[in-house]
Amino acid sequence: MHSALAPALTDRRGERADDPRRPPVVRSSASPRVTARARNLLAPRPVLRGMSGRAPWYGPAVQREARAVRVAIANAVVGAVTKLTVGILTGSMALISSAVDSIGDLVISAANLIVLRISHRAPDEEHNYGHAKIEGLGAMFEGGFICAAAGFIGYEAARRAVVGDTAHDPTLGIVVMLPLLAATIATVLYMRKVARETGSLVIKADALHYAVDVWTNLGVLASLVLVRLTGAPWIDTVVSLAFSVYMIVASARIVREGFDVIMDRSLDPGPVARLRELLAACDRIDSFHDLRTRGGKQPIVDFHVVVDPEMTARAAHDLFLELQAKVRAIVGPTTKVLIHVDPRAEPRA
Repeated sequence: MHSALAPALTDRRGERADDPRRPPVVRSSASPRVTARARNLLAPRPVLRGMSGRAPWYGPAVQREARAVRVAIANAVVGAVTKLTVGILTGSMALISSAVDSIGDLVISAANLIVLRISHRAPDEEHNYGHAKIEGLGAMFEGGFICAAAGFIGYEAARRAVVGDTAHDPTLGIVVMLPLLAATIATVLYMRKVARETGSLVIKADALHYAVDVWTNLGVLASLVLVRLTGAPWIDTVVSLAFSVYMIVASARIVREGFDVIMDRSLDPGPVARLRELLAACDRIDSFHDLRTRGGKQPIVDFHVVVDPEMTARAAHDLFLELQAKVRAIVGPTTKVLIHVDPRAEPRA
């Protein structure tokens, strides 16, 4: 028997458990553990109280990132279909190999679009700080793929030099590769611009990935031109091998940056030094300690300040707002600032 003041039992959607209008519950024959896991996966993630339905950095930047990935996907689709068709018609293994690489680009870019959508989900009860760190995992995966693609470029260049792989009709291949090369260069420049504006590690890795395609297309184009003019493919081999080594080094850097994001690497020494100077110069605090930072797309700066024990709550709040603005001016506007206010142990003489 319920009291008039006692709350009725409700489920997570706010419906009364004893409401006769409520649809019947279908019982499953599966084990309770499996059923619970299935419900957990399918249920919407509740947003934490006080947090908006969007992450703090959600906005036009997210739309630019998604648009950049869609541009890359369109470029990969056109390139793969065109290269594969012309490669089969002309018998050029170089074009067919480049088409296979473009298919790989398509798969990676599609995966990146999923990563971006996950990374911009709002914080929830299971992920209180959001999902942005998944970009580090995506960057590591793409860096490994770039490294493998660069190795394939070097292998294919050496193989063509050994077996003398040439196209039956290099003219058609040259005509096709010129616009594809121009489109890929435009895609890389656009993605690098978006990566600089948004700080997205995934877009930066994808731009490097398509930069590999630029050199691949250049190698294929050089091979076709040399076949037509001189019949000496060794120049293409040397250039392709050199850029293969360069891309392996660059992809290793991308993997390292992704690893740093996952491992919560601190900010670079420059910003940390400027933060220490800022706190040391603040005349409203006696001292500071335990300065900790985290880099990445959503940086975190955490530190303790020692203040006058007579400082009011409003004065402490004003101090926080002042320091928060100055910290964000150094690190970035999306920085999460955590300040612990400690009263001075003993009053000054």
